Amino acid sequence: MLSWSSLVAVVAGAMVTFAAGSARADIFADCGGAVFNGNESCTVDATASCDIACSPPNLQIACDAQLEASCSGGCTATLPSCTSSCEGTCAGMCSSSPGSFSCDADCSATCDGNCSSACASSSDMTTCTGQCHASCDARCNAGCKGTPPSTSCSASCMASCQGSCTGEASASCDIACQTMGNASCTSSLTVTCTGGCKAHTAIFCDGNFINSSDLNACANDLKNIFHIEVSGYSYSSSSCDGGSCEAAAGAGGNASASCDVAPGDAPPLSGSLLGIGLGAVIAGVARRRRVGARARQ
Repeated sequence: MLSWSSLVAVVAGAMVTFAAGSARADIFADCGGAVFNGNESCTVDATASCDIACSPPNLQIACDAQLEASCSGGCTATLPSCTSSCEGTCAGMCSSSPGSFSCDADCSATCDGNCSSACASSSDMTTCTGQCHASCDARCNAGCKGTPPSTSCSASCMASCQGSCTGEASASCDIACQTMGNASCTSSLTVTCTGGCKAHTAIFCDGNFINSSDLNACANDLKNIFHIEVSGYSYSSSSCDGGSCEAAAGAGGNASASCDVAPGDAPPLSGSLLGIGLGAVIAGVARRRRVGARARQ
């Protein structure tokens, strides 16, 4: 029979594996499609006035992500010859360190490497490159979704190369599509950003507006996945007392939950990746163990 600590380790390990494959996809939606590497500095308070913080240059990342979401469906070119050569190169890298290989990271690096040539004739290299990166991120996210580190090298490389090759083939179409809608997007997001800035609910990372669909979800995803603490945001906290939990949410709202186990019945579990559902499962196991123990007495 598994000990309590062993059971927690097994279930927690399974949840971490699941999170590695799915959480990154979720954060794109929670944070408006923006992509992070963990080195950003984020805040819910603009460092300057709203007029300056919500000017077009600071909206570009949000616009690139928003426009790419609508453009990617219409730009579906593929590069058949690219896939086989890409998979050969990828397989060597993956097999040398399979445990640390990331489909998303490999795909993005490969696809982003083609952005310089894709934007060579552009009069605005900065904007064009950002649009190209947004295109690559979207393709790679779609291609690599559900491929955790434990996935075989062949499967990971197939997904990575499908994403990067599709991104390379669709780059020109994606960039042209985003450029057509850029003026309208920045105008719309200026209003959204200004309202959020005044209400202290808009997230800015490295000075760029993040058009989050859910402030609480985005802030907590940044903390849990990338270890980025959003300055000025009041993170939710919870406590259990006599079998009930009261959770106080941050700047965006309130939340409450109930605990199925009274304090002292089991070691405390922390981390939002485990979740209330996991706590209920473990609590059920604990109750069965206590019933079994009384039956043997």
